[in-house]
Amino acid sequence: MNSTRQTTVLSGLVALLMITSLFAPAVSAQPEQPADDEPADDEERTYRIVQGDQEFEVRPIQGELPVEEFYDYRYPYQSREDPSWGRSFSSEGTTEFQQDDTSILMLCEGPNGVSLVAIHDKYYEDRENGTAGSSVSWELTGLPEDGEWAVIDDDYDWRNETVEKDDIHQLGADHRTGAAGNDGDPPEGVDARLSWVWSNGRTDGMAYRGLGGENVSITIDPAFNGDSYHRFGDDRRPDEDPDDPEEGPEYNGTIDDWQVISATEDGEEIRRAWFDSLEEEVRIETAPATEPVTASLSGPDRATVGENATFTANATDDVEGYEWTVDGTPIDSADESTLTHSFDEAGTATVNVTVATADERTDTASHTVDVAEAETETQTAEDSTPGFGIGAALAALGGVLLLAARRRGT
Repeated sequence: MNSTRQTTVLSGLVALLMITSLFAPAVSAQPEQPADDEPADDEERTYRIVQGDQEFEVRPIQGELPVEEFYDYRYPYQSREDPSWGRSFSSEGTTEFQQDDTSILMLCEGPNGVSLVAIHDKYYEDRENGTAGSSVSWELTGLPEDGEWAVIDDDYDWRNETVEKDDIHQLGADHRTGAAGNDGDPPEGVDARLSWVWSNGRTDGMAYRGLGGENVSITIDPAFNGDSYHRFGDDRRPDEDPDDPEEGPEYNGTIDDWQVISATEDGEEIRRAWFDSLEEEVRIETAPATEPVTASLSGPDRATVGENATFTANATDDVEGYEWTVDGTPIDSADESTLTHSFDEAGTATVNVTVATADERTDTASHTVDVAEAETETQTAEDSTPGFGIGAALAALGGVLLLAARRRGT
């Protein structure tokens, strides 16, 4: 290549580099667009419900309906066009979750946010098929200040001074949003006291919306059955005459179980968990975000058939279990974080380890190994005769010298 051609080529390369350097900053300055399916922060929020040593991870029941329609509370005059509609005084939208003599607690997420939902007992269209009702009182603290009562069963928006009702709802001044009425201030330091009484084949309960914040922590101090704030037929109702004791059997049944209901991870089914106590406080809170666990795997890049090779797993968090595989075949390890293994055949092998934490976070790391055939005894003997090549060379040199001497003699 002559000097002129070299100069032309170099000039072209310089120009290309200058153009690249000019356009590179403009490309890198473009903001990265988030993926369409990337979840928003509130969709990543998780919750837990705690009682004593029990802790339940809870996924909200997802739905397209507002929680009022999901709960579907029926009471007279809710429909002005049909005054007789809704005389069940119950939640008819949650019958698939209800059980006899059982209180359920769950989270529901609809178009207006996340709500805490509670329902006591089970609704029956034919009341005679249901069990006797009961009474429950809850004192709640930590209600989000920007939340609201989506449902208080029974809290009638049509009631007046001449209308009697069984339930008592005492709401703090800062936590009355959404409530139709109020029966007085709750005890000091309590946001609300809800005290329910219901008859056989009916339900009571509530839905409080506004749990979408980052630091939700609601406490329920429960009082079931005879421990409730008031019970049908007794004289504990303040400022009112005792209820008719002759009707007591329909109201004075018992709640025997208290359950947590959560959606499964795929949202297709539900799972139930049981509290150990009907007396101990329960706390509903946002769970702190957990970082994903990351696994790493170290070991030799080369190995020999029949010889042991050692691989060591590490993780960014405490690990409760290790699962090892070699080319997809599970391998047991006496020391869970370390695998000592000998390969049966030459080729490329893949060693995998999956680590799992106590809260079921997992990650898998891989390592590839080139496995060589073991050396045979014959190969070893041939390789151990280093003088053979030199001896042959000397013999050849002697032959040449002998031939040269003969030629001189001739």
